[in-house]
Amino acid sequence: MGSGIRVLVVEDEFMTIHNITVSLSEVGYRIAGMAKNANEALKILESKDVDIAILDINIQGEKDGIWLAGQITEKFNIPFIFLTAYNDEKTVKNAIETQPFGYLIKPFSTIDIYAAIELALKNFEQSNRSKRGLTPKPEVKSSPIQIDDHLFLKESHLYSRIKIKEILFVKADSRYVELGTATKKYHLRYTFLEFLEMLPQEYFIQTHRSYIVNINEVKHLGANFLRIGDAEIPISNKRKEEVLKVFKFL
Repeated sequence: MGSGIRVLVVEDEFMTIHNITVSLSEVGYRIAGMAKNANEALKILESKDVDIAILDINIQGEKDGIWLAGQITEKFNIPFIFLTAYNDEKTVKNAIETQPFGYLIKPFSTIDIYAAIELALKNFEQSNRSKRGLTPKPEVKSSPIQIDDHLFLKESHLYSRIKIKEILFVKADSRYVELGTATKKYHLRYTFLEFLEMLPQEYFIQTHRSYIVNINEVKHLGANFLRIGDAEIPISNKRKEEVLKVFKFL
């Protein structure tokens, strides 16, 4: 998921450092360096390859994260994200003036960090292309993120958290995938194959070239279809024997 992106973390609280390290590792990012103050951070930036920095606003030493952000903007061509427990108006105003590419409020989750980094990198690239007079690149499609028993699915610039067992069906729909739950239908820019490979076989089965269903949510089974909630899902001749075996009809 993180594709080896190298992240500099500037933070002076042990537990926060631990949580960031775990979260970054879970989604495939590499830690380029850890710094507790601005001077340590600058030494890392001068000596190592860094793709993005996560900066706590309130760090050890005379220089805070906002000052460090100014140095990064002036001397290093990388995006940065602010991390802080403070969301008071003055702090936010001072931080915004440095034009960060993201902002995280403690406590944070793994998906918060992932979403913030991915959006920051995307916005940074688009900003650089605009400054050079280039046409912005088309959006690169991301993949679904699985963390424990949940999927995080991107809709526009937000990620929706869905429990895997609550997915009723997945339908291939031209360039999109329709995913149905009991409360909502999502239209997502993923491939059908991604879900076919990701969803656990003990809960899901493919009934048709365009459909995957949650076995435990099937309420009615017909000769060539099944029903889940209000949806009627076709069963192709090719898949019929496999489907019937799952429901002990063969």
